Amino acid sequence: MKCNMGETRRAFLASLNALPMSLLSVRIEAQPRQLVLSSYYLHSEGVQLFVDKATESSGGTIQVLLERLIIHTRPLQMMSNASALAHYYAAGVSNVEPILGLSTLPMLAGTFDEAETLLRIARPYYTSTLARHGQILLATEPWRPAALWSSFPIQSVSDLRGIRFAPLNYVAERAGWMRTFKRLGVRSTSLSDAELMLSSGESGHMKFTQEFGCFMELFFAAQLNFLTASQKVFDTLTEAQRHVLVAAGRDTEFAQWKFARDLLRREHQGMAARGVSVVTQPPADVLAAFRTAAEPDIQSWAHSAGADGTAILADYRRAIGRE
Repeated sequence: MKCNMGETRRAFLASLNALPMSLLSVRIEAQPRQLVLSSYYLHSEGVQLFVDKATESSGGTIQVLLERLIIHTRPLQMMSNASALAHYYAAGVSNVEPILGLSTLPMLAGTFDEAETLLRIARPYYTSTLARHGQILLATEPWRPAALWSSFPIQSVSDLRGIRFAPLNYVAERAGWMRTFKRLGVRSTSLSDAELMLSSGESGHMKFTQEFGCFMELFFAAQLNFLTASQKVFDTLTEAQRHVLVAAGRDTEFAQWKFARDLLRREHQGMAARGVSVVTQPPADVLAAFRTAAEPDIQSWAHSAGADGTAILADYRRAIGRE
């Protein structure tokens, strides 16, 4: 049989040309899926923890890229469309979805145990609310509970009447916390003239030890950040990649709630070492007065959140035995 050398040569050259393309195809398939995580809340270790956990546990199939933004929030649907993952202050969008303002309600939870009970009950409502905007809730992250600093010891609710008071920042103002304090008889003033101040957020505000001699762990509110995934992006991932994101969210949430608990103990020790009078359990009449003063705002929120808000409050108060 006569060999056709021309055809053989052409076949050999074709195989050589095909080889680099095959290798290139393998390399492309081996590249990790890059997911951008847009953080609208700049001061957070939890978001970096999630980035590291998701990237490292994916076996090279996912790379989460952190994007820290200078704006506080965007509409929920816009966040879902802009990035694969988003990290933001939950109450920042409560003007559209009142349910998401739950964690800002004053004097609703008095401990981290109660705050976690509230989260457990509210989570299905959070999930369904976010789903309407194309988001999946992967993790929650608690703020440091809002606490009281004062220039004098608060031993009774009568000590608050007529006192010059200022909330620390715009978050407290936006949440309407001033209303609760005004019902207790305080006078509004600037931060520079305040005898009483409500602090909130991640920082322990150790610098206030130079201005105030007394501290009370009131647990006024433990606000939440959310970490979510875009439903559209999530649906394009493999089952294994989805599992990685869900597991990383779960582990991050557990770590952040533990960190928040440990932070209080460390801060209390640090404050006491600086000569601050630290009260970790408010007097009974002070606690009762704050809860009574906060109730109108709690009920106002329940009304704005409709049947879901009423159900959350009822189930929560039943669960903690404070109906």
